[in-house]
Amino acid sequence: MTAIQPVVNDLNELIRREYYRDILNSISQSYEGMQTYINNLSQDITSIDEFVEQLEEDEKQGFDVGTSKETLVFQRSTLQIDLNFYEEMKQTYMRKIYEDLYNYTNGIVICAVEIEPNPMNKSEDELKKSKFSGVREFVENENYSMSDIYQLLSITEKNLYELSSDVSSFDEKISRAIARQNRGFSVGNLLVNLESQKTKLTMEFQGYIIRIEQFLEQNERFSNRCLNRVKMISSEIVTEQELLQKELENEEVEEEEEEEEGEEEVV
Repeated sequence: MTAIQPVVNDLNELIRREYYRDILNSISQSYEGMQTYINNLSQDITSIDEFVEQLEEDEKQGFDVGTSKETLVFQRSTLQIDLNFYEEMKQTYMRKIYEDLYNYTNGIVICAVEIEPNPMNKSEDELKKSKFSGVREFVENENYSMSDIYQLLSITEKNLYELSSDVSSFDEKISRAIARQNRGFSVGNLLVNLESQKTKLTMEFQGYIIRIEQFLEQNERFSNRCLNRVKMISSEIVTEQELLQKELENEEVEEEEEEEEGEEEVV
């Protein structure tokens, strides 16, 4: 089945689908990276538990482990707090993204329903439900994934295109009213009302365009900050491979510094 292409008009040229996708991809990458570091935190906690068990076995055999167990247990508790916080923060903020985008789309839908033809005489709720077809309704305390957000963004764009076409349809009605008026029909304030309504909807549409870009850009900045914060926390404990890599990098730096010093002495 061939997809229905949106009618070309000045308003739907303002809808920057690729730009929206680029920003949402950036947000998705940040949260994917964040999940990686969250998993690292979980592994760090497991490593501490294993180390504590090893110390307990050593202590039973008569080795003096000092206060290391207490210190490790404290470290574990702080990491567990961080882990719980970031897991909850990620879910909470993705839920917030979905809620805000859902409410934003609902505003567009309300504008479109007010002026679109309704030959089947469906109720407003039925019309709104059909325009949200394919996405989950927002429900408090439910969790949402990036896949849910992508699907909702597609519905948002679809309704923006529909609203732009609805606004453009005023041109034909205004032209028809002018033609009737020129033929002698008494149209009263029809022209004024149509022009006023078109201007109002045009301004609302332009406002929606500004808001969605600001909304996505703000979320992109926040997701980057979240990623940097959890990355810093998760680097407290490193794996053996990471430690080896760090030692190799330090050795390379030291060798470069020694070579530079040797060159300076020769000169």
